[in-house]
Order: sequence, then C-alpha cells, then structure tokens
Amino acid sequence: MASAAFQYDDVSDWLAGFETDGVTTIEAALATVTELEPDDYVEAADAAFALAAAELVAAARDADPSRVPKSIHAALEAHEDAINSAKLASAARKAVQRILRNSELKDLADEEAQSDEWAEDLGELLERLRS
Repeated sequence: MASAAFQYDDVSDWLAGFETDGVTTIEAALATVTELEPDDYVEAADAAFALAAAELVAAARDADPSRVPKSIHAALEAHEDAINSAKLASAARKAVQRILRNSELKDLADEEAQSDEWAEDLGELLERLRS
C-alpha cells in the first residue's frame, strides 16, 4: 500500500516531474524544506513534495517500493542508483524532522485528530531513512 505522502494534492504532478527529471526533482523538494530558516513554517505543498521525495529515497535505500505508487516503480528503478545516496538520505531525514515539528501538514493532522497516526507514519519513514 502506498504511503499517505502520495495522497496529498499536487503530488501526482510532482511525481510526473520526477519521472522526467529524476534525482533533481528530489533534491529540489528536500532543499525547499531544509533550506528554510529554523523557525519558518513549512507550507502544505512543500511538505507534501518533500515527504514524497523522502519516501522515494527510502524506497531506493531499502529496495522496498511497496510504499510508492506502482505507477512510479519504473522511474524509481531507473533513478535508483542516483537516489540511493547518504547525502539525500540525510537531507530527507532533516526534511521529515522539520515537517514533524512545524508544518501545515502537522497542523492539518492535529485538526483532523490524526496526529498520532501521522507522526507514526513519519517515524517509520525516518527509520527507513536511517537504515
């Protein structure tokens, strides 16, 4: 089953960019979050793209695409070597931690009384990125 990261608005368009541009799309999504000032709020779209990017990095690292939509498996495989890097894993961990602390997606999860489930899902993602 695909991760909730792929259910946010506009992520399907972001994935189309990944299919075309590969690792640069992932780098840009992660940098958008990690390069913010420490107290800056992460907007929903930026957080969603960074979470999708982090899921792709995790899938490349642990060779488990089960949390990635099937429609993107071929592109993931094509770009797997470039995505599976310590640098991207580190950036992905930083982005996920940032989103967990101060983001519109965190606020939305809190409002919908899904914060525990959401945080658990992101915690699992962090574990996969540490592997």
